[in-house]
Amino acid sequence: MKPIKFSILINAIDSYIYGGHIFLILNEGVIVYAPISKLLRKLIVNYPSFENLIKLSFQRNDYLTNRQGLMILGVGEVKNILSKLWEKATKEIQFNIEVDIDDFEIITEIPSMPVLDMRLYAMRMYLGCKEGLFEINLNPEDRYFLNPDKLEKCFDTKVTHLNAKSGEVIISANSEGLYHGSFLNSKNKLKVNEMPIANKSIRTGWSSYDVINYEEQNTFEYFVNETAALDNKPEYSKFDEQTERKRITEFGKTKYQMSKLLENSQLKQEEISYCFNSSNVGFFFTKDGRFVNINLNKENKDYFYFTSRIHSLPSLDDNSQSFKRPISTSIVPKGCVVEYYDKVILYQNGKAKFIEKSPSINVRTYPSSIRYKNLVTVTKDNEVSIHSIFPFDENPIKMTFEDFDIENNFDE
Repeated sequence: MKPIKFSILINAIDSYIYGGHIFLILNEGVIVYAPISKLLRKLIVNYPSFENLIKLSFQRNDYLTNRQGLMILGVGEVKNILSKLWEKATKEIQFNIEVDIDDFEIITEIPSMPVLDMRLYAMRMYLGCKEGLFEINLNPEDRYFLNPDKLEKCFDTKVTHLNAKSGEVIISANSEGLYHGSFLNSKNKLKVNEMPIANKSIRTGWSSYDVINYEEQNTFEYFVNETAALDNKPEYSKFDEQTERKRITEFGKTKYQMSKLLENSQLKQEEISYCFNSSNVGFFFTKDGRFVNINLNKENKDYFYFTSRIHSLPSLDDNSQSFKRPISTSIVPKGCVVEYYDKVILYQNGKAKFIEKSPSINVRTYPSSIRYKNLVTVTKDNEVSIHSIFPFDENPIKMTFEDFDIENNFDE
């Protein structure tokens, strides 16, 4: 089933959905935001027969997959009707929303352009720039509406990638190293430990409460973090993040090299051209054009390893260089989204689906969100597209690299 999509016609270099709002960094270096509900009203005016499906798909996606929703959809007839309505919407909703600056609230101008990465977490916005890391508290008075505070600089080194979880912000500074900081302090502001914990970091990925640090696109080191349980759900996590019951008390207490984790696998380190991870799975592009994933076994806390079995994902056997190495990758439930030079593809349930068929500036997913984990935002030259992924399992198709066929396995 294809995702449902609509586009906002605006010139932006990045977009982010969080806490019921969409945040944009405009070409001229201004941060703006607007409620998603405000944009959806324009969509519903044109497609009133899809009103409830539009709200479920883009505003409260969690209603389809929570315990109550799954109980209702467990009735086969209900799920079948929803599936048919979804398919009808993918064919009929082709809507571009025209907006202007008056549709948005302005937060601030950015003092350092370009923005190299953006992360929204715990009602804070973090901007990684050439001149350092900046923080904006979006809700300093702890209310249920936004009132962004002023932008403050909290780290001086060039920041290329950001991650956040459990009160920690993980900061990749390329050849300057890997850093981390916490806002769980008396000032309620991010305090970065300025002693690097790795010599190089181009990006990171979470594996539960542990961190995988990528020194290059095809090499990584696994950091096992010490954690402590929290008695109550932290206040900073009440808006849109999944519940966090632990706090990281020691970063990188144990480390695993990539070669050690691959000891039991049939995949060799020298075969890998690009890799990334979800919580319990490693994804690997190989130099000969394969795309595979391997389960990460963490049952024994003193011995982590990738299992021997390799799972092949759809790939193209056409010697096309554009499919052999991605530009960026993101995680979605039971799959991933891969940005190539001239396309964006969703890999899920044994199939590959085109999301975009032209170059993108930025692609984002929201795996730690409650409401938006099935959404994908794609920022392009003149528009921001929002895709809602069909949230249920489809019949999986087992495929190998050799028998892959574009016409049968790629959804247009």
